Formats: sequence, C-alpha cells, structure tokens
Amino acid sequence: MTNPRLKKIYQEAGRLFLTKGYANTKMAEIAKASGIAVGTMYSAFSGKDAVFSFVLHATLDPEHFSDNVILPIKPATALELIPLLKKLDKILDSIMIITDDNGNIRKDFPALTGELFDFFADYLFATDNIKKNAEIYHELREVYFPSERKYFLKLNDCLKRYMEAGQIRSFGHMMSHASYLTDTMTWWALNANIQNPQEPIPRDTAKEICIGIVQRAYQADRK
Repeated sequence: MTNPRLKKIYQEAGRLFLTKGYANTKMAEIAKASGIAVGTMYSAFSGKDAVFSFVLHATLDPEHFSDNVILPIKPATALELIPLLKKLDKILDSIMIITDDNGNIRKDFPALTGELFDFFADYLFATDNIKKNAEIYHELREVYFPSERKYFLKLNDCLKRYMEAGQIRSFGHMMSHASYLTDTMTWWALNANIQNPQEPIPRDTAKEICIGIVQRAYQADRK
C-alpha cells in the first residue's frame, strides 16, 4: 500500500477494531486517530463496514490498494475475501514443513519460530479481526477456524520432533506449550504495538526479542 493516508487509516482502524471491537468503534474515532477529518473518512470509505473489509483486504492482499484505488472504497464481499484467506492456509502449511523426504529435520527450531513470527506480523490484522468481530463475516470464520486447528496440530507435531532430536528441552502438556508459543509470537508480532502505540517497536527488533525469549525458554537441557 503506497497511499500514506490509507496506510494510516489501515493501521489505526485495524488497531481500534481489535482493541474495542467493531460495534464499539466509531468512524469519528478512526478519523481522529488517523489525523484526518470525519468528512475525509466518508469521502474515502462508504461506511464503517467498508473500513473493516479494507483492513482485512489490505492485510490479505496489500498490492490490491495502490495510488489508483477508486474512492470511496466499498465493502468487499466474503466471496472476494475467502480465496485470499485460503492462501494463508497454504503459506502456513509450507512453513510447518520442517523435515526433508527422509524425515530429517531441515528447518531448526529458531528458523521455524522466525518464519511463524513473520507470518503473524504479516497477517494478524486480518485473522485476529476475523476472530474478534465475528458478526461481520461469519463465512470467513468458517474458513479460518479449521485452518487454525490444523496449525496447532502441526505445531504440536513439530515440537515433538524437535524434542526427539534434542533441539529443545523435554516437557509435557504439548498443546499448552503450542498455545504459549503462539501467544508469545503473536504478542510481539502485533499486540505489543497495539497496546503501546505511542512507543512502536520496529518489526526486526520485536522479532529479535521474541526469538530470544523463545530460545531461552526452550533451549535443550544441558547435560
């Protein structure tokens, strides 16, 4: 997205929809947070539903919005967004492949967590808003939640393989650790800046901090 005004609206609207929810977020709040007049918001978007779908669409397909975008932006349909959401499932599937054809680990634990961090940083504005604001696009939740369940099962399997290979320490309650790891990565990938918008953390810095925390928490037991 090259339009600086739209980019600012995207950031602020996405943050407000996540922290306050769609129903409790007003166009005037988005405008104020974005540093523009309310009238300007309505010249850029046909309504709040259009802003919400813009946040999802711009996250799932950033190249869709350029300097040549036609204003006012109207709401995208679920049929337009579902194929974009399904692409994330394929991306996530490829990230979770950590072994070669012979079953040998080719992607170590830090590499996997790094790729997952980047995935979350790229797409959480869409996926978290789909989960939090179910009343807008029920159809998207029906696509997203099976993908999320599959992700946790695959992460669980990856952790078992890393444990067996001695790359991470041994532990029980595998699914709880899968949730903890995901919560840690998603917090640093997006939520750190949502909760502290006045002191934004650069993505590379957040990634370095996050991977460091995860590595120290799961480093293999020393003998």
